[in-house]
Amino acid sequence: NISHEFRTPLTLILGPTKEMLSGEFTEHIKDKFKMIIRNGERLLNLVNQLLDLSKVESGQMKLQVCKTDIIPFLKGLVFSFASYADRKKIKLKFRVNEKSLIGYIELDKTEKIMTNLLSNAFKFTPEGGQVIVSINTVISAPHQVSEDKSKVEKSKAIEITITNTGSGIPLDKLPYIFNRFYQANGSHQKNGQGSGIGLALTKELVEICHGQIQVNCKGAGSRAQTQTTFTVILPIGKEHLKQEEIIDTMETADRKPETDIPISVESTENVEGVLDQSPVSSLQSPLLLIVEDNLDVTRYISSFLQKDYRLIAAKEGQAGWKKTLKQYPDLIISDVMMPVMDGFALCKKVKSDHRTSHIPVILLTAKADIESKIDGFEFGADAYVTKPFESKELQVRVKNLIEQRKKLREKFSRMIEVEPDEIAASSMDKLFLKQLLTVFEAHVAESDFSTNDFALEVGMSRANLHRKLQALTNQSTHEFLRTLRLKRAAQLLKKSTGTVTEVAYAVGFNNLSHFANTFRKQFGQLPSDFAKDNQ
Repeated sequence: NISHEFRTPLTLILGPTKEMLSGEFTEHIKDKFKMIIRNGERLLNLVNQLLDLSKVESGQMKLQVCKTDIIPFLKGLVFSFASYADRKKIKLKFRVNEKSLIGYIELDKTEKIMTNLLSNAFKFTPEGGQVIVSINTVISAPHQVSEDKSKVEKSKAIEITITNTGSGIPLDKLPYIFNRFYQANGSHQKNGQGSGIGLALTKELVEICHGQIQVNCKGAGSRAQTQTTFTVILPIGKEHLKQEEIIDTMETADRKPETDIPISVESTENVEGVLDQSPVSSLQSPLLLIVEDNLDVTRYISSFLQKDYRLIAAKEGQAGWKKTLKQYPDLIISDVMMPVMDGFALCKKVKSDHRTSHIPVILLTAKADIESKIDGFEFGADAYVTKPFESKELQVRVKNLIEQRKKLREKFSRMIEVEPDEIAASSMDKLFLKQLLTVFEAHVAESDFSTNDFALEVGMSRANLHRKLQALTNQSTHEFLRTLRLKRAAQLLKKSTGTVTEVAYAVGFNNLSHFANTFRKQFGQLPSDFAKDNQ
C-alpha cells in the first residue's frame, strides 16, 4: 500500500516538470528539469518493481497469454536499446534462426524480463564491449497438465540467451544473484545503479510464465575475456496453461515497448567530462576532486561549487586515486558506494600515503546509520555528509576544511618553534613533519645541504616533497629549509647561545649579510636587535 502511494506524488512531480520543459527557459534550467524527470522516472520504475514483487507475493499476478509472432516482438525489444548501445560504443547483436515464430507468450511479463536483463547487461558492459542476444527453439522441461496430475507433456519453447562482456560475476556469488536486494559487489562497491530488485523480480516473472532462468560466467580469470550469460527458457505452447490464462486475440508484432528508455540505464556521458563546460574559476582558487559514479550527482555538486573552486571529476575510486597523484587536489569529495574502488578504500589510501595524507576528504553516502559514519571516520574522513544533502551544507563543509588548511599554513609562518602537533591536522602528517625535523637537525649546520639531499634523506622525490610542503606550509622545499634555519637561529639568539656570527654558522649560513637580510624579512628586525629584545 505504501509503495502504491508513492506513485501519486511522483506523478505530481513528473507531470508538471515535463510541462515546464517545453516552456521558455534557458538551457541550464532545462537541464535541471531533465535531471528531475530522469531521476523521477527511475524512482517510479523502482516503485513499479516493488509493486510487481508485492503482487507476486500476494498471488495477484496472473498470466494473460496470447498468440503472437514472437521473433518480431523480441527483436523490437532488443533494438529499443540500439541508440543507447551506439552512444556507449557497445556492439549489440541479435541472432535468430528464423524470421517468424508463432506461439503463446505473456507480452507484458516477457517485456519486463527482457528489459531487465538487457539493461543489466548494458550496465555491466564497458565501452567497446558487446551484448549478444540469441533466440532458439527448444523442447522445454515436462509440464504437468493441471486437470490430470498423472499426464505429463513436453512442449515447444524458446531459449533466449543474453551474453555480455565485462568484469563478470564472481563464481561464489552466482548462486545468490536472484535473491532480493543482493548485490554481488559487496556493500560499498557497485557497477552502475543497482537496488537488488531487478533480477529477483525477473526470476519471479520467469517462473510465473512456467519458465526457467540460469546464469553462468566464462573466463572469470581474465577480466577482459569474461562473458556473463543469462539463459531464459519460456514455453510457447498452450498445453500447460489454464483456459482463463489464454487471451483469444492474436497480438501483432507492432506492439511498442512501454518505455523507450532502458530501465535503470544512466546517461552515457563521461562523468569525467561533465565539468568541461563549467565556468573556469581563478587559477588561484582551490582545486576540488569530485569522485562520483552518478553523472547527475556530479552535475549537481559542480553547479554550486564551480563559482568558488576549480573542479575535476573521476567516476570511481581507482580513477580518483590516479587523479589525486597527478593533480594533488586541495580537497576530495567522494561517494562511498562506487565500482572498482569504493569511497572508504579511496579515503584509506589517501590518508595512509605520506604524499596525500594532508588532503581533506568528505565522504557522501546514502547510509545514515551511526555505524556507517564511524566506518568513515575510522578510514580517516574529515567530514561525512548523508544523502540527500542541502547544497549549503556541503558548501560550508568544503569552505571550513579549506580554511582550516589555510590557517595551519599561516600558523607555520608565525611560529618560531616548529611544532608538528600545532601545524598538522592528521597523525600521518605529524609523523611526516617530525621526520623532516629529525633530518633537518642532523644537517642544520651544513650550508651545502640541498633540497635534493633533503628529499633523498626523507625518501621522496623532489617533486613530491615540494608538493607536500606546499600543501602543509605554503612553501617550496628551498623556502622551507631556509625558514627552518632562520627559526632555529631565532631560538639560539633568544637563548644567548652565541654571537650573531656563531649562530649564523651554526644554522648553515656562510654569508653574514645574507643571513641578516633574510632574518629581517622573516622576523621584521636584524638578528642583533632580535637578540637584544629577547634577553
